[in-house]
Amino acid sequence: VAGAAALAARQALPPPPPGEWRYIGGDAAQTRYSALDQITAGNFETLETAWVWRGDNFGPAVDYVSRSTPLYVDGVLYTVAGSRRTVVAIDPGTGETLWTYREPPTTRFDRGMRNNYGKGVAYGEIGGRRVIFYTSPAFFLHALDAKSGQHVENWGARVPIPGFPSS
Repeated sequence: VAGAAALAARQALPPPPPGEWRYIGGDAAQTRYSALDQITAGNFETLETAWVWRGDNFGPAVDYVSRSTPLYVDGVLYTVAGSRRTVVAIDPGTGETLWTYREPPTTRFDRGMRNNYGKGVAYGEIGGRRVIFYTSPAFFLHALDAKSGQHVENWGARVPIPGFPSS
């Protein structure tokens, strides 16, 4: 029953606009496919680097391994960087960092055994507001306003979801 409810909810989601990558797997069905055709086998050799964004210096030591799949939503890239998994919004046209969010230090992080693990960020909407979700290295779930990077207040308050049991 739970699997059928999840499948129904997934099918009810509208597809993202062309070119957007709102889920780790591209879309709700995790197809890892984009119909974009600007880069082809014929022009691949002539591509040039437009900009370089450095994500290796978001922590106490250089982090040479990125374990995040960036999302592309409404003209902005979202990802995490560094061992503290700082959330970052990046302008894809210029490489400019638009905002960052790093969870304040906690004992839970200091004692954590898997501080640099996680897939990155997730995208969703709360009442029409675009939100970036992420699980911090201390295993707290945060909801950040996609435009400003500020915490979404009271986002975890229990609200009824149409079609799902209320208890």
